[in-house]
Amino acid sequence: MSFTGLDHQQRYFRSLDELQKTPEFEQFLTREFPQAASEFPEGVSRRRWIQMMGASLALGGLAGCRYNREEVAAFVMRPEGRVPGLPEFFATNFEFAGEVVNALITNLEGRPIKVDGNPDHPTYANSQPKDFAENAKLRSAGTSTFAQASILSLYDQDRIPAPLFRSKPGVAPESFDKDEAKNRVAAWESFEKYVAQERAKLEANGGEGLAIVFEPTQSPSMRRTLADVKAKLPKATFVKYESIYSGKVSKALDAVGAGNASLSFNLDTAKIIVALDADILGEDPNAVHYSRQFTNHRSPDGEWMNRLYSIEPQYSVTGTASDFRLALQSSQIPVFLRKIEEAIDKGTIVEDKDEEKTFNRLTDDEKVQRVVESIASDLLSHKGEAVLCVGSHLDLNVQLAAIRINAKLGNIGKTILLTEVADEMASVETIKLDDFVNRADQFQSLWIVAFNPVYTVSGDVALADAIKKIGNTVYWANHDDETADLSTWSIPATHPLEAWGDVRSHDGTYGVGQPMISPLLEGKSAIELLAILANLPETAGEKIVMETAKQIAGGSLSERQWKEVLHSGFLPGSQAKSFEGELKTDAKALSAGEVSTTAYELPDGVVQLALNKDKLEVVVRSSECVYDGRLANNGWLQELPQSISKLTWDNAAFCSIGTARKLGLKHGELAIFTAGDSKVTLPIFLIPGHAEGSFTFNTGYGRTKNKAGVIGSAVGTNLASFRRWNQAAVYTGVQVKNTTKPYPLATTQDHFALEDEGGMRENAKRSPQLVREGTLDEYKKNVGFTGEIVEHHFENESLWKEPKVDENYKWGMAIDLNKCIGCNACVVACQSENNIPIVGKEQVIRSREMHWLRIDRYFQCDFDRTYEEGSFKDPIDPTIVTQPMACAHCETAPCEQVCPVAATVHTEEGINAMAYNRCIGTRYCGNNCPYKVRRFNYFNYNTEYGYFYGWQDKREQASAKLQSLVLNPEVTVRGRGVMEKCTYCIQRVQNAKITAKTKGDGRIHDGDVITACQAACSTQAIVFGDLHDKSSRVYKMHQDERSYAVLEEINIKPRTLYLSRIRNVPKRLATSIQINPNRPGHGHGHSNDHSQESGDHGDHS
Repeated sequence: MSFTGLDHQQRYFRSLDELQKTPEFEQFLTREFPQAASEFPEGVSRRRWIQMMGASLALGGLAGCRYNREEVAAFVMRPEGRVPGLPEFFATNFEFAGEVVNALITNLEGRPIKVDGNPDHPTYANSQPKDFAENAKLRSAGTSTFAQASILSLYDQDRIPAPLFRSKPGVAPESFDKDEAKNRVAAWESFEKYVAQERAKLEANGGEGLAIVFEPTQSPSMRRTLADVKAKLPKATFVKYESIYSGKVSKALDAVGAGNASLSFNLDTAKIIVALDADILGEDPNAVHYSRQFTNHRSPDGEWMNRLYSIEPQYSVTGTASDFRLALQSSQIPVFLRKIEEAIDKGTIVEDKDEEKTFNRLTDDEKVQRVVESIASDLLSHKGEAVLCVGSHLDLNVQLAAIRINAKLGNIGKTILLTEVADEMASVETIKLDDFVNRADQFQSLWIVAFNPVYTVSGDVALADAIKKIGNTVYWANHDDETADLSTWSIPATHPLEAWGDVRSHDGTYGVGQPMISPLLEGKSAIELLAILANLPETAGEKIVMETAKQIAGGSLSERQWKEVLHSGFLPGSQAKSFEGELKTDAKALSAGEVSTTAYELPDGVVQLALNKDKLEVVVRSSECVYDGRLANNGWLQELPQSISKLTWDNAAFCSIGTARKLGLKHGELAIFTAGDSKVTLPIFLIPGHAEGSFTFNTGYGRTKNKAGVIGSAVGTNLASFRRWNQAAVYTGVQVKNTTKPYPLATTQDHFALEDEGGMRENAKRSPQLVREGTLDEYKKNVGFTGEIVEHHFENESLWKEPKVDENYKWGMAIDLNKCIGCNACVVACQSENNIPIVGKEQVIRSREMHWLRIDRYFQCDFDRTYEEGSFKDPIDPTIVTQPMACAHCETAPCEQVCPVAATVHTEEGINAMAYNRCIGTRYCGNNCPYKVRRFNYFNYNTEYGYFYGWQDKREQASAKLQSLVLNPEVTVRGRGVMEKCTYCIQRVQNAKITAKTKGDGRIHDGDVITACQAACSTQAIVFGDLHDKSSRVYKMHQDERSYAVLEEINIKPRTLYLSRIRNVPKRLATSIQINPNRPGHGHGHSNDHSQESGDHGDHS
C-alpha cells in the first residue's frame, strides 16, 4: 500500500482506502454512479445477450411500478373480531438464535409481518427511562437484528415441507408407495407407524440404546418434557450440545457454590463498567436489555454519566459504545485481569488528572500500566456501583476471577445479579457430544432436536461417522441440511411463530409463546416430537405448555388467568428469587471442591500490545449476521453490513494492518491458517483497531451446496476444519501463509460517501462536522461546543422557495449519537417494514444495495503516528463513532428541484414523499442528494424478470418468492427503474391520523407514531414526532445544546437532526485530540512542530 498524502484537516475516515487516499478510492468517489444500469455483469454470454435483445421490447415497459392484473378472492363472511386491513397485535415469547425474545407481533389478516419488543414485559418495563414512566405511549422495548429478521425465516420456502425418509438403496417402509419412496417424502402416518415400532422396542428395554441430542434451552416445557421422557425411558442417554459454547460461566457458578443460579448484570445502577473481551451490548443473549440499561445514564446532563471500558481483540458493538477501549489479544486477558486484581488488592486510588504525556504518546508498557491503574481506581472508587464482566468463551480461571473481584468490590447482589433457576431437568443426567461419539457403538437409535450438529460441530469430533454407524436417526430439521443428509428421518420443525412454547427471561419471568399462524408446512415443535416419542399423556403443544404454566403458577391456573397470560405475554409475579447463599471465592474453599487451585489462579506475565510472531492467535466467534449458521438462509441478514467491517455475504480473517504488513498479508487475498492439526483458508480483511497478532473468524458460513437453501448455500467458508472440541474460541500458536490469490469481498464501507458543495475532497476536511463528538470534561466547560464545531458562514438565501409548513403537524426526527451503539437492529427493522429487497453479493459489490437506512461508521486515529516518516502505518488508538443515516426530509430538498416529473415532492407536513408511479428513473435526485440516501432499482428485485439479464441466479429468484408472504401491504412494492428512500414511515403516520379521528380527539399526540427504526432501537437513540408540539421529545431534542444538522452549511434545512457524541473518558487515558480538539470553528491552524508543548495538535489524536 502506498502513501499518497494526507489532508491534515481530516479527522475521520470510513475505510483504510479512504485514509490512505488510494487512487482506487479516488476513482470510486469521483464517478457519478459506481455502476450504471447499462453495464452488464462480466461473463454475459452471447446466448444471454440474444435473449435480452429479443426481450427488449417486452422489458421496455417494465420501468416504474406497473404489474399485471391479478384476481383476488374476498371473504364472503368476515371472521369474527377482524377488520380487513387493520393489523392485530399479539404478545408472544420465543427462543431464537441463542436469545430469548419477548415480542409483540404485528399480524395482518392472519399472517405475521413484523416483530417488535413487548414494552409491557417486566424485563423491558424495569429498564424504561424514568421520564417515560408517566406516558405509556412513550414506552418502548427494542429488539435485536435476529429478532427482526426472524419473520423472514418464517416464510423460508426452503424449509422441509414434510417428513423425509432416507434408507439404504431400494429399501423403503412398507407403507410407502412408489412415488413416496422415489421422492423421499413420507406421510406423517408412515412416521407415526415407525415411531410406534421404535417405542415398543424402547419401552421393552427401558430406553437402552437410545440417545437424544438436545440444545441448552430456556423453555420450562422443553426441560419438563425431557424429564418426562427420562422418566418413561430411564435408560436413555441425553446428550447436551452447544454449538456456541458458554458453559464455563455455569461451571464457575457451580464451583463457587451457586450452581442453581444464573448470572446477569444490572447496568442501570452501574457507574463503572469494565468489559474484558465481553460484547455485552452486542453478542450477549441479553444485549437488548443491557443496552437499554446502559444508555439510561448516557446523557451528559443527567445526575451522573456512566463510564465504559472495553478491552478486546476486535472492535465490537461494546467497543464502539465504550468511553475508552484498548486493543488486546484475547489470550492475554487472563494476565491483564491479574494485574487489575493486584492493583485492587493494593487499594491505591490514582487521581484522575491531566497528564503531561497524552495516552496516544505513551509506550506500550506505559499504556498498560496507566489503563490498569485507571480501571482499578475507578472500581475501588465505586464499590457496589461497578461491573467487571468477562467473555463467556474465556477459560474457567477468568470466570472465577471475575466473580471473585466483583465479590471483593461488593457488587454481588447490586450490579451483579445471581437469580435462582428452577431446574426442571434435575433428574436428567447429561453427557457431552464427544463422549457420545466415543460411545456410538452402544446406541441403536438417535434422536436429534438440535440445530444441524453435523455442520456446527468441530472437525475433530467424528459425529457424521457416529450417525452412520448407528444407522437409525430421527432429526428435527428446518432444512434438508448436512445432518438431514445422514438421518433416516428428517422431521419438519415449526418456526417459533407457528408453535406453542414458553421461555424464562434472564430475570426468571415466565412467558408463553403462542402461534401467530398455523404451521405453513407439516411441522412439529420439539416438545411435540419428544412427547410422541415417549407417548406422553399430552402430545399437543398447547396442552403441554398450559400444564407447565399451571405448575409455575402454583398448581392451578383458571381459564381467565390463562387468557391474561396469553394477552400480556407473561405470568405476573413469576420473577426468580435472588440467590442468597454464600459464595466460595477464596482459593482454599475452591481447592477443597472440584476446581483445582491451578484452575483458580490467573497466569502472571507481561501484557504485550506489540506483535509477536511466535504468539499469533485466532479468536472464533459466532457471526452477528447468521449466528452459528442456522440463519444462513435469511437474505436480510446475509446482506446486512456487519457493524464494524461492513462486510456482507461472507466471513473473513479480520486483523490489523500492522499485523498484515509484518506477516506479508494483503486485504482481499486468501491466507492459510494452521494451528497444530487445524487448518483453514480465509480471505484477509483489514480492520483498524484490531489487536496486534490477533485474527478473528466468524462461524456460520460455508454451508454445503444445496444444504442451507438457495440463499445460504456455498456462502463463505466453513471453519469446522479449524475448530477443535476442547479449544472452542481462542487458538494460540497459529501460523499464517499468504497464497496471493485474490478473493472478492462485498463490503459497503465506502459506498454512498457524503459530499457537499466543495466536492469529495472537501468532505474529508469537513468530517468533524458530519459526526461531532467531545469529552464530558469539554462539555461541562462549554455545553455549546457542538454548534461551534462548524466553520461559520454568512447565512445565504435559499435558491428555492421555502415550503409552506402545515399548522397541524411538522414531522421531524432526532438521533442521539451518544446512545447509538451501531447494532444494526434499525436497519433490519426498516427493511422488514418497507419491503426492501435483497440484491445478492454481486450487486452489493456494484454498490447497488437497497437499504434505506445505513449505519455510517467513522474511525478517528493519531494521524501523526499513522503517517510517521512519510509512510503509512497502522492507525494508532482508533476510536469509532456510528451515525445512522437516512433521508433527512430537507425543507429545501435538492432532490425535489431536479426531478423532471415531480416524482419526489414535499408534503405540507414536511415529509419528502415519493410518487413511485411517476418516477421514470433519471436518478437526478440520487445524484443531487448530499446525504446519498436514495436507492435505485436497477432490476426488478421483487420479481423474476432479472433472468433476462443473466445476473439473477437462484439466490435472487428466491428473494422474490420469500418476500411475497412477508411483504407489508401498506407499503408499495417498487419495480425496475424506480428510485426509493426513507419515507418517515408515512403509512404509520396515516394510520395514527385515522386512529386519532376514530378513537381520540382528532389529533396525534407524542408517542402515537413510532417509526420502525425507532421501535427497534433498544437504546432509544431515535426519536420521531411533531416539531409543533413543544412538549414532545423530538422538539426538546432539536432544542438541545448538542443538536446539529449534518451539512448545515449548505442550508437545505433537514428535519433530521443529530445530538453529538460525548465520551466520559478518564483524563489520564485521553488522547491529544480529545484534550485539544482544535475545532474548525475556532480558527486554529496546523503546526509542523509535532511536540506536545506546541499546544496545537488539534487535528491529531
